[in-house]
Amino acid sequence: MPVLPDIRSPRYRHFILLVWEERGADGQHEAWRFSLQDSQKEERIGFKNPDELVSFLERWMKSSSENNSAE
Repeated sequence: MPVLPDIRSPRYRHFILLVWEERGADGQHEAWRFSLQDSQKEERIGFKNPDELVSFLERWMKSSSENNSAE
C-alpha cells in the first residue's frame, strides 16, 4: 500500500485592516495611517506607513511558519 505524504490543512489567520487619512487643521492631507486587528486575539497594532505594515506581516508569517513546523 503506498504511503501518503503528511499533508496538513492550511492555517488561516484573519486580520481586519483599517486605513484612514489624517488631515491637518487646515483640512489638508497629512498622512495615511493603518492598523491591523487580530480577530483571534482582539489585539490592534498601528502602523505609520505601508512599509511598517508589510514588515510586520513578513515577520508574523515567518514566525508563524517556524512555530508550525515545530509542531
